[in-house]
Amino acid sequence: MNGTSAPGYKGIFKSTFLFSFVQVINILVKIVLNKIVAVLLGAEGVGIIGIYNSTVVLLRTGADLGFSQSAVRDISEANNSNDLVGFSRKVIIVNRVILFTSVLGIVLTIGLSPWLSQWTLGDNSYTVAYIWLAIVVGLNILTEGQLAILKGMRQLRALAKASIIGSVVGLVSGAPMYYFFGMNGIVPSLIITALSALFFSNYFVKKVKYDKVDITITQTIKEASPMIKMGIAFMVVAFSSNLFSLIISAYLRSNAGLETVGYYQAGLTIIGSYFGIVIASMMTDYYPRISAVNSDNVKLKQEVNTQSEVGLTLLAPILVFFIFLSPYLIKLLYSGDFIKSILYTDYAIFGSIIIVCSNSLDMILLAKQKAGLFITTSIVQRVIVIFIYILLFNKYGLVGLGISYFIMSLIHLLFMSVIMGKLYNITLNIRVIMHLIIVLGWGILSLVIRNMDNTIFIFILKIMISIGALSYSYIYLQKIMGINLGNIVSKFIKK
Repeated sequence: MNGTSAPGYKGIFKSTFLFSFVQVINILVKIVLNKIVAVLLGAEGVGIIGIYNSTVVLLRTGADLGFSQSAVRDISEANNSNDLVGFSRKVIIVNRVILFTSVLGIVLTIGLSPWLSQWTLGDNSYTVAYIWLAIVVGLNILTEGQLAILKGMRQLRALAKASIIGSVVGLVSGAPMYYFFGMNGIVPSLIITALSALFFSNYFVKKVKYDKVDITITQTIKEASPMIKMGIAFMVVAFSSNLFSLIISAYLRSNAGLETVGYYQAGLTIIGSYFGIVIASMMTDYYPRISAVNSDNVKLKQEVNTQSEVGLTLLAPILVFFIFLSPYLIKLLYSGDFIKSILYTDYAIFGSIIIVCSNSLDMILLAKQKAGLFITTSIVQRVIVIFIYILLFNKYGLVGLGISYFIMSLIHLLFMSVIMGKLYNITLNIRVIMHLIIVLGWGILSLVIRNMDNTIFIFILKIMISIGALSYSYIYLQKIMGINLGNIVSKFIKK
């Protein structure tokens, strides 16, 4: 067992760099998979898969009780204590609870299958498909529980390997289903992918050393209760988020058809999975780190600002490159028919930049175990935003959805800034705010230039702006953060 957090800019940058690499590999896998689906099944197939995945995540979140996320904190604390018996008890309890919640997820999905089919896809013809998807729900819950142990121990390299290998094997074994069975291959492919993820996460968790401690069922329930209580906060927020996504998809299906759902889901995937490389990478190590100093508001303020600053610095060139290349990326990732997704991504990407800062703030509430406040603020924001989504979609279509995502992110940042400032005097400092404005400025400038007529002058201007954004981030890393990018990359390659 080991457990010290890596402090400052350098520690955050290293962990972010590692998981950014993991995300890049996963992106390459998704590029291939999405291309296969788009070519073989078209927009309708992409739409159905998007609805299936949204439903699976929703059910997994509900049945999991947020336990896989809350367990990270307890595993981390036990790991840092150097108490092998206490650590062993936590691991055993986590394994027992996730086994129970996985069975709960399977039963819940099977029981709700007729209603899920009717609500998400308009009739009962997909009931059998949802019954089979119960397996995916159960497997995903088990996988998330296994990964929680690795996250809590900050076994970052094992976590990275489990993610990469599981993703690649899932692609190789699951993608052929679409070729041989078409639409009928969707569910088998999802099951095979879930099996691959569980197999490799379990492989690395089995390497964790702990004692076989005898724990009764009563003791298990008693010791798991605090984790479940905190997990419910995660669950409710994640559940509301996934329910929100499902409601929007269902509304689009009923008012605009499955093709529109496909374009929207493609945009979500691009923003969430591809553009969210840095966001997802940073959050993997952030929660265990702030949990360790949750009672020290001065240190928390430093962590929030450092986290935000690193994220914004890494995202500045990614934002510019994405805007310039998005028309080609969408065609590469999907097909020419999906170019309409750019109407969503052009505006939603700015929301992703803001989320870097807002997420850093709202995770503090969880580190401080302010579950009630975390739930309340999240649900209130969702309720407000869902009306904005529907209103702007009816008026502007996919563009309206992209603008809505940006508005949602801005509301989230404002909410959390006020709450954290009032309660704990934790705020974003002036340097981070100016950094955020500058990065958004790079993006706006790039979008304006990209939408101009393609001439030699505009092409040269695009190159200059790309070099400018890259130089800005590089200089910021070197001069402001004191990070030698060359040394870090060199050490990473050698390892």
